[in-house]
Amino acid sequence: MYKCILCKDELFNNYREMLCDNCRRDIASYLRLETIDKKYYKVYVLFFYEGEIKKLVRSFKFHDNTYLAKVFAIYLARAILEEGINCSHISYIPMHLKKKAIRGYDQSELLARETAKITQIPFIRVVDRRVKTRSLYDLNRRERETELKGAFSLITNASNILIIDDIYTTGSTISEVSKTLEESNIENYNFLVLA
Repeated sequence: MYKCILCKDELFNNYREMLCDNCRRDIASYLRLETIDKKYYKVYVLFFYEGEIKKLVRSFKFHDNTYLAKVFAIYLARAILEEGINCSHISYIPMHLKKKAIRGYDQSELLARETAKITQIPFIRVVDRRVKTRSLYDLNRRERETELKGAFSLITNASNILIIDDIYTTGSTISEVSKTLEESNIENYNFLVLA
């Protein structure tokens, strides 16, 4: 017997999605797919970060509910395929290795790997977080920019990359990754953010 991974109701016809119709409708109500055009790249934001989505993202990120990566990846993959987001590789914005060791996983990496599996687009690591930054949660835009300066380094030379991240707040992290890519002459990259 298959059960919805959110509400635990029995699944009959959509067991491959792991969600019952009610939970799927509830999640879909937060879909927005906003496109933010920047000078050298685009940022696609999939969900409004509020209500049930906010609870689920926080549960995924802070409470070891890594199974949610599979659920979110379904929606990320749909956005890529249905909206025609062109890419040859899927990557992610990494957390620092020490922070990953403490948490036990990198949520953006899980999202990217699961999305790559569904879309059958190759997964690669493009940047590394070489500087351990303090938590950005309580920082304003200027403080975030200062904290992130020089935090990333290129590890793979590729192009036509879609880089996945979990939450878009001020755009400072994406901006710093973009600077790293530009300085390395990497072309044709965009970002897809969960919420």
